[in-house]
Amino acid sequence: MQRFTGSGRSAALGGLAVMWLLAFAAPAFGEVIEGPCTGSVTFSDGTVVTQATPIDQTVIVPDGDTVVYSGDTTLSPPAEPVPFSGGVDVRLPFGGWTVVDWEGDTQEVSITDGTYAYSVPGFVPRGTGGLEVTATHVQQGQTCTVAVTLALEGDPGTAAIIGATGTVVFLAGVVGAGVKKKVA
Repeated sequence: MQRFTGSGRSAALGGLAVMWLLAFAAPAFGEVIEGPCTGSVTFSDGTVVTQATPIDQTVIVPDGDTVVYSGDTTLSPPAEPVPFSGGVDVRLPFGGWTVVDWEGDTQEVSITDGTYAYSVPGFVPRGTGGLEVTATHVQQGQTCTVAVTLALEGDPGTAAIIGATGTVVFLAGVVGAGVKKKVA
C-alpha cells in the first residue's frame, strides 16, 4: 500500500481539489439553438432576454417575478388543432429544475404578450454565477431549443454555507485518512 508523504501528499490533495472543482462546478455552456423559432421574455425591471442573447452573456434576474413573453414558431397555422409541448429547464450543478412545462392541442403558432409568474425554490443557487436555462417548444414536427445563461440576484444563503462546510469536513476526513498513524 502506497502512503503519500510530503510533496506526494500535496500533489494528491491538489489533484483531489481539482477533481472536486471539476465535478461540482457549474457546467460549461455552449450556445444551443435549434429550429427557426423566435421569442423573448421581459422581466418587470425591463430586462429582456431573447433567442439572440449570447449564451456567454450572463443576465441577472430576480428570484421571483411576473414576466411577459412572446414567441413565434414561424410555421403556417394548421387547419385543425395539432399537439404541442415544451418547457423551460434550469441546469443545476446537481441535477436540474423545471420552471414550467406545457402541452396541448392548438391552431396557434405564435403568442404575443403572454404572462407567467415564477418563484424560484430555495435549493437553486443565488448570487453564485450563471446557470444554463433552456427553453424548448415542439409543434408540427419542428423542435425549437434556445439556451441562455441567467444568474439569480441575491446572496448564496444558508444552503451554500452548509455545502461549503460539508466540503471542508469531507476534505478534512480525506486528509486525516491519509496521515500515517502511530502504532503503540
